[in-house]
Amino acid sequence: MSKYQYEDAVKQLQDSGSISLDDFKNLSYEDLNELLEEIKVWCLYAGGKTEKLPKESKKKKKKKKD
Repeated sequence: MSKYQYEDAVKQLQDSGSISLDDFKNLSYEDLNELLEEIKVWCLYAGGKTEKLPKESKKKKKKKKD
């Protein structure tokens, strides 16, 4: 069984528009914190349009560049 990660949560939000508390519980603290921050920005500036939610973690992108 693979670990539930940021990308999995985003895909679930885009597909169903919701995420369960059990899924929140399975995210690492870092992924959970980033996801919640992205949801805040997404709700404020993207009008809740699921296609505008970032599909990849910004922190993981930075690590790949380094």
